[in-house]
Amino acid sequence: MFAGANVDKRIVRQRFDRHAKEYDRYAEVQRVMADELVERMCQTIRPPSSEGTPQGTLPNTESLFYDIDLDRMTASSTDEVSCAVRILDIGCGTGMLSERLSRAFPGAELTLVDLSSRMLERASMKLTQAGVSPANIHVINADAEAWLESACGQEGTERPTYNIIASSAAFQWFNFPADTTHRLLQLLAPGGILAFATFLPGTVRELHDAFRQAEALLDLPAQPHGQSYPNKEDWMTWLLEHGGNKLAIRWETSSYRYTFPDVWTALAQVRRVGAGNAVLVHNDARTMDDGQRKGATSRELIHAMQQAYQATFQQDDGRVPLTYEVAYCLTQRGLHT
Repeated sequence: MFAGANVDKRIVRQRFDRHAKEYDRYAEVQRVMADELVERMCQTIRPPSSEGTPQGTLPNTESLFYDIDLDRMTASSTDEVSCAVRILDIGCGTGMLSERLSRAFPGAELTLVDLSSRMLERASMKLTQAGVSPANIHVINADAEAWLESACGQEGTERPTYNIIASSAAFQWFNFPADTTHRLLQLLAPGGILAFATFLPGTVRELHDAFRQAEALLDLPAQPHGQSYPNKEDWMTWLLEHGGNKLAIRWETSSYRYTFPDVWTALAQVRRVGAGNAVLVHNDARTMDDGQRKGATSRELIHAMQQAYQATFQQDDGRVPLTYEVAYCLTQRGLHT
């Protein structure tokens, strides 16, 4: 069973703050993930009748694995002030997913959670420029796991609930995925949906393989050079353990392969979206940063990795690939719990 990402959230926050301005320029697979996740949601969720159908098309009823009716969900709301669709975006980043959700579900109340204040600033700006009322944008600058623990752990206070909890390219940062999944389900309103896109094992496998070859060649101990990821069985265990037979689950996977002119460009692409290595080593405060590894072997390791990468994966046209394995999961909580 996958235990958790084991990342230093301080490093993660610093890197996303640093790269917030250029994130959208380099986040190719993240953009695809946001598009694909919202497309799947629009195939599954019937919007409030007063707002019409997302993007002017009728849902493909043949593809529905369960039918989510937001009119019914919001009508059951205990909120006497507003029956607007309430959406929570976990790890919103620059607002790629939130912006798409605002178009698919106009008039929704959007709550954005991210540990990077710079990312939140850009997300809020993006939504405002897209025409979302500032009154419908609620920003929370916090580590999502810590915020969820606080939101679900306060006795005597009413928990916030959401009709839709969505996330794209963020769940891989969970250090406590089992507990965090439980808390996400706790914040779903009856009939609500948890929709997320996340990375699977095999993501950037070329990079991991090249580092393993380089370490073996230099007789170095193996160290993590990036994150590991939970698989389908892990996610199903966490969801069903806390949702049981009250959940309906749709799970789909896709593989995306990008090519670059050389290894350095591929590495720069990864780092410019804040995804450099922040994995804790031996559960202490040190992290392995492949570009700043102390000791005489650092430069040798990087050079050997580059050579192994090119020798193993370089294509006939001279370009090198980088592969991402992605899961799309839509989970509905029963109307009666």
